[in-house]
Amino acid sequence: MFKGLFPPVPTPFKKDGSLDLPALQSLIAWLEPYVDGFLMLGSNGEVAYLDDAERHQVLAAAREVIPTDKIMIAGAGGEATVHVIERCRDASEAGADAVLVIAPYYNRGSMTPNVLETHFMMVANSSPLPVYVYNIPQVSGIAHSPAWFSRIGMHPNVAGVKDSSGDIMNFTEIARVTPNGFNLLTGNAPTLLPALSVGAHGAILAAGNIMPQVFQTIMRHFATGNLEQALDLQRLANPMSYAVTRDYGVPGLKAALRIMGVSAGYPRAPLLDVDADTNIVIEKLVQSIPNLE
Repeated sequence: MFKGLFPPVPTPFKKDGSLDLPALQSLIAWLEPYVDGFLMLGSNGEVAYLDDAERHQVLAAAREVIPTDKIMIAGAGGEATVHVIERCRDASEAGADAVLVIAPYYNRGSMTPNVLETHFMMVANSSPLPVYVYNIPQVSGIAHSPAWFSRIGMHPNVAGVKDSSGDIMNFTEIARVTPNGFNLLTGNAPTLLPALSVGAHGAILAAGNIMPQVFQTIMRHFATGNLEQALDLQRLANPMSYAVTRDYGVPGLKAALRIMGVSAGYPRAPLLDVDADTNIVIEKLVQSIPNLE
């Protein structure tokens, strides 16, 4: 079971849109002392804008610098079940410890609970790595129900969920109806503390790339019963958390890291870099990050 903080690492690109693997490795090295592992090729990794050869390059470059005692989760979603299975196998060859799989959503009208259950069962049957379900309805348009998780969670190779919905009621029910040992990871930073209170074991947070110590401290305060201190930090972290997800997305995340002097590169088209006014807003948010030294 994975516990702790796992930032979904952005994939650095140069201004011309080419992959910048040295910058990726530098970013991982900067984060490594503060985190428990990494998610590569997630939404914040702009995985939708990478071809399969680039995906493998990212995983291989990441594994080179991620210590063996730190977890590497690899995004392996796709539209065709056969392609998802191939990506799971490739992730295993690249040294990943688990895969994260989003629901196929191109033919969304046909993606009934039964179709999705069959898809994930087929993936789990063939994947050499444990499979985590990526529940992110704001991207996929598909919100997996607790009842659906109660069934899929019985498969021995479906290890858990990354729930980025921010729907704490749904997350609470998923925690209640899934088997003991089902790994509950929240992907929503503004509701980290509530998620911990209903059973989350860890967190995969975009803002964890920017202020990992803050989120680690929230989790530590929760574990030791210092709820007032945890709540104070949660409130302080939320403006930046919203900025790099809901408000400005991946371009905002990369801008924040660049402002901090961390190599994160630039977004790849069709995404555009933030404009000057937005950069000023993000710079002020960076200056407001709690100093825990």
